[in-house]
Amino acid sequence: MDNVVRGGNWYFDTLNTWRVLDEVELPEVKHAEDAFTPGGHMIATKWQEEIEALEAKIKTKTADPQIQGLVGRLPGDYVTATWYENLLSFRTGENRGRVIVMKGLVTGSKQATVKGHKAAGRDYTFGNIVFYNDVVDGNSIHKFDVFAGPGSTLINGRNPYAGMATNLAIAGGIVL
Repeated sequence: MDNVVRGGNWYFDTLNTWRVLDEVELPEVKHAEDAFTPGGHMIATKWQEEIEALEAKIKTKTADPQIQGLVGRLPGDYVTATWYENLLSFRTGENRGRVIVMKGLVTGSKQATVKGHKAAGRDYTFGNIVFYNDVVDGNSIHKFDVFAGPGSTLINGRNPYAGMATNLAIAGGIVL
């Protein structure tokens, strides 16, 4: 078995959460689909459309006011979140690194239930992701940038939307 996750760490800007990090749910990279049935046919298909909005969730064991203070920022005042992961091969013993860099906003915060003197920590939602780059050992697996457009999109090192960006002249002129 290769690429078995053996540890991870999350940063919000320069806030290192490794001592208080409890759980991480990384964004699901998924295409929205458009159902289509050709006229005069009896079989339908679904065509891939845009990539759905990305959202991550993390849970910390404490309610740190530095992280809590990130909630409520507005677009343009983005937070850079970075996920570091250690991947281990059970076959060869080799360690590999995975890094996901995201820019977005901390859009939600939920205090866990307190029972007696115990609390389970705090849940955070990291959404409005405008930049996402998933890199394994220096290779971009997925890279999306809302502001750079489809010409900057990478999927497994390839740009499937380069022709679209060229046809729409997205990379030229003064961008408004």
